[in-house]
Amino acid sequence: MDKIAEIGALERYFRPEGRYGDGVGVIPIDVGNKVRLYCLRLSDKILVFGNGGVKDTATWQESEELAPYVKLLIDTSRFISSRMNDGSLVLVDKEIIGDLNFTRDEEK
Repeated sequence: MDKIAEIGALERYFRPEGRYGDGVGVIPIDVGNKVRLYCLRLSDKILVFGNGGVKDTATWQESEELAPYVKLLIDTSRFISSRMNDGSLVLVDKEIIGDLNFTRDEEK
């Protein structure tokens, strides 16, 4: 995590984990190859941390522990993208400015 704080959340340091364009990625963790920490990389300076755990299946979709975390981040990404597209949310340097209140039942 120190590396992210020093050099930023550059795209090359994250492996995409959801579908193309949903913004979900995996933060590289140097503890074996089974630990996953999911996030949304909004810019080189803004990273939204999700949750994670030990990958115990071939894909996150098959994991009872990891699937809910990734699905929540996918929903969050859609919410943020929708608000950015309509102008009610903007990214300014290291800040997200606008209405961040939402529910999963909200129109997408």
